[in-house]
Amino acid sequence: MRLDVLKLPYTKVFELKEDIVFDPEVFVCHIPLISVESCHAELKAQRFEEFIYVNLSIKAKVVLQCSYTLKNFETTIEGSDELHFAPSKDEDEDCIEYKGTSIEMDHYIFNLLSASIPLSPKAPNATATKSGKGYRVLSEEEFLKEKEEQGNSQFDALKDLEFDD
Repeated sequence: MRLDVLKLPYTKVFELKEDIVFDPEVFVCHIPLISVESCHAELKAQRFEEFIYVNLSIKAKVVLQCSYTLKNFETTIEGSDELHFAPSKDEDEDCIEYKGTSIEMDHYIFNLLSASIPLSPKAPNATATKSGKGYRVLSEEEFLKEKEEQGNSQFDALKDLEFDD
């Protein structure tokens, strides 16, 4: 998706809708994101002198890795963001600098998609295992209670030391 700066009107909101296809060699997916099946992006841009304000929203069908089962599942991700562009960084520190007469939006769209993915995605009907061979799953409270009850055997020997006064 390319935003042509010269075509943006100064007083009206410019709307652009497009289906994005990400090149897997340029836009590399990292776990838990396995692949992007489809992505629809909508942007509303407004120009004020040299500043450009963009409201970006996306809806994408993606394949994620379940954090419980490690199996892939398909889901829909939605996200939105507000971006501010300026021709130079001097104007405003919150603005993204752009050069030339157009802004390539695909990287911002992919970044928004990546940021919209949950940290530990769970497939529908997936449940966390409680225990297995050689491991147990504890809550933080259970872990701290168990640790307190066991004590720290490394330092137990120091309790019996006597110091000369």
